[in-house]
Amino acid sequence: MSQTLSEISRICERAKAIVLFCVCATTVNAIIPQPQDGATLDELIEYYFSQLYTQDEILGFLLFLHNVMISKRTLKRILRRLNLRRRGVENLLPDIVRKIVDLRRFGYDQVGYRTMWRLLNTLYGVRATQETVRIALSVIDTDGVNARRRRRLIRRSYNSRGPNDCLHVDGYDKLKPFGISIHGCIDGFSRKIMWLTASHTNKNPRYVARYFVEHLKKYKRVPRSVRTDAGTENVLIHRIQMALRYRHRDPSAGVHSVSVGRSTANQRIEMLWSFLMRNFTIFWKNLFNSLVEEGILNNTDPLHLECVRFCFLPIIQLHLNQFEEMWNTHRIRQQGFAEQCYGIPNVMYFQPIIYGKLDQSFALPCGDTVLDDIADQYTEQTLHRGVSHEFRQLVSLVTGLTIEDFDVVQTPDEAKTLYRHLISLMLHTIFA
Repeated sequence: MSQTLSEISRICERAKAIVLFCVCATTVNAIIPQPQDGATLDELIEYYFSQLYTQDEILGFLLFLHNVMISKRTLKRILRRLNLRRRGVENLLPDIVRKIVDLRRFGYDQVGYRTMWRLLNTLYGVRATQETVRIALSVIDTDGVNARRRRRLIRRSYNSRGPNDCLHVDGYDKLKPFGISIHGCIDGFSRKIMWLTASHTNKNPRYVARYFVEHLKKYKRVPRSVRTDAGTENVLIHRIQMALRYRHRDPSAGVHSVSVGRSTANQRIEMLWSFLMRNFTIFWKNLFNSLVEEGILNNTDPLHLECVRFCFLPIIQLHLNQFEEMWNTHRIRQQGFAEQCYGIPNVMYFQPIIYGKLDQSFALPCGDTVLDDIADQYTEQTLHRGVSHEFRQLVSLVTGLTIEDFDVVQTPDEAKTLYRHLISLMLHTIFA
């Protein structure tokens, strides 16, 4: 008995050491934060410049989002004063290569050089040209570059009258065997991701409706229509959408504001899932399968699945947030003879007039108070870290740490190490 207690104590000390190590190893990247309300003109320009927008696009964001009208000449003068320029500010090549290798280890091992270039510049503050990133990737991942170069895609035609004409909503279950469910929404015209969230389930209509209500509160507008599959998880979204569109007089009002069909025919969101597969899913499936092969993850055991969510869900959500940010600021190229608008999703969504389109959404027929009442009555907040209250109590009991102490785990390798020790500690405690 004493030997068992000493072993448990030793494992507990190792778990605490892992958390302390993660605290010491955590670094902050030099990136420009998203401006808050009341931001100065210089802060707004610095942020949009860091997101690689052109000068015309920066002027558009200032006008349409912040009601600030300045000339292009004034913008150039402010850029010179802030010493913001594109050329001659590239980081050292070893720093660029090191960060590319780190990102590939983090899960971006299937992305092309344009995506990698945008990740480096917008999310990690590493200044590099596309040519430098292309050459570096061709050396680091020669086989992957050749495979992507040979690929050819045939796309279907899609027509839209403008942003918010149709929001496409769907769940993503590729990581469900490991206890992780993903839910997302994309605007059909601009291809802007409206939300992309990982949790313990995407089948409970109360959780799914929460995402939609939070979207309505954020943008203060109601989309013309919503496209989903026929799953029961979408029933509350249907009812909320139809209720908010009930008094409108356009042909898509009321019950016609919801479109239901097969999940595989939900074209826009299925397109997004194909990109998510190679930029996100493959990495995490390989990581979890390696844990299964090592014999330390039993994905039929609820305890193991809750431990997976506890250790990995915050990092997976961070990875999804980075993918969303990267996607919404990347430039969609023209595709052959397809009669579609192309450009940057954020620009297409917030500045549709550039493309001869208008926002198709409607003003909310109610205030935030009513939306709060809807959220309280018909929706639920997802579980913290995707685990039950009982599991969080068990973690605190066996480790002696608070739940907030584990927030310092910020990389897949750190989460993998934490999972090994945490599941070992729990099994020793339960079966002692």
